[in-house]
Amino acid sequence: MAESAGASRSGVHRLGRTAIAVTLGAWFCWQIGAAGFAGLAVRSADPRLLAVTGTPSHPEAGSILAQSLLAAGDAAGAARIAQSIVQIDPTNDRALRVLGLATEKLGHRDAGARIMREAANLGWRDTPTQLWILQDAALRDDAVTVIRRADALARRGRFPDYTRAIFLASLNEPRLRAGLAESLAKHPVWRTSFFSDVHQRLPANSTTGMEALFREMRVHRQGIAPNEWLNYIDRLVDLGDFRRARTLWAINFSIPTARFGETPYDGTFALASKRPSDAATSQFEWVLNPDTAGAVVFNPGPRDASLTIPAELAGGTTIASQLMILPPRSYTLTARVDGDPASAAAGWNITCLPSGRELPRRLTRGADDELSTVAFDVPKDSCAAQRLTLITRDRSDAQIVSIGDVRIR
Repeated sequence: MAESAGASRSGVHRLGRTAIAVTLGAWFCWQIGAAGFAGLAVRSADPRLLAVTGTPSHPEAGSILAQSLLAAGDAAGAARIAQSIVQIDPTNDRALRVLGLATEKLGHRDAGARIMREAANLGWRDTPTQLWILQDAALRDDAVTVIRRADALARRGRFPDYTRAIFLASLNEPRLRAGLAESLAKHPVWRTSFFSDVHQRLPANSTTGMEALFREMRVHRQGIAPNEWLNYIDRLVDLGDFRRARTLWAINFSIPTARFGETPYDGTFALASKRPSDAATSQFEWVLNPDTAGAVVFNPGPRDASLTIPAELAGGTTIASQLMILPPRSYTLTARVDGDPASAAAGWNITCLPSGRELPRRLTRGADDELSTVAFDVPKDSCAAQRLTLITRDRSDAQIVSIGDVRIR
């Protein structure tokens, strides 16, 4: 029981911290919005005309006038005009919102909150009302409303930085995460941008929460697209969690155990040659440079394929790359080359991650090229993973060659 109570308190504290962040963010956004509304009133209408038309007989002009008065600090004047409009048009969400905020500023917080919640029920498309109700929901520990209102803002593309922060923060709080999973199940227009944010901005301390979200999505029988998984897997790579990234790739893309142990993966290009050009591709398999499409082509065979390397590509152009995880020791890379390897306009680079240091390569006995055979050493430090890259070299006597059966031993 004590452990359960402690866990409950921990959850409340986490949501409380989120509430503080949401509160500050909502307050800041409202300040920007209020200033913008005041400027809009000045630019779009003559104040003298607003003063004349801003009456219950002209509710739209009246609500704009009340809004500008509130932004200018005249809460009493704003409340008076907004109240007169609401009396004849109770569904005017802008006037209701101005009345609620003005009532709060006049010191009647509970009454203002009741009015704002009523405005929120009417004004799903009114951005300042959504920001206020988000703040209110966070303070009241109402996780369902936090996600629903953030969803409403995101569907309209309002305050993307704000909604992004809410969605990413939700990953570490179970109730918010459950609401996020339900929203994603409806395939909202912001789903793609959410997974893009996961790729670019997911904090290191949110990876456990992200994987919990994937599990909840499956509980809701949601399909998870390959590129959605890869956005997260690539983020793990960026964070340096290479083994976890490779394991998730193998599990969720049904990589056979026998192939999983190959280095490099798909060294015969059998899979890469059959893969559609627009297929979602992991860094742990061959990633082809789209800028070389048409120049670099596969030659399919009965069981495997070879990759043709042209002679005219500019030096330093990446043709293909793959992420590997090799333990520290010495290795030799070999490749079958159809043609004269000494005249090939390409060679292999191996770069350590996370350091980014390029490893020295040695020509083995009897070899005079950097394509058919090279040796290298993986150090113990700062080389948890390695990026193998096939890259073009400038050669005046370059000839077209094809490679296949790439192996590292």
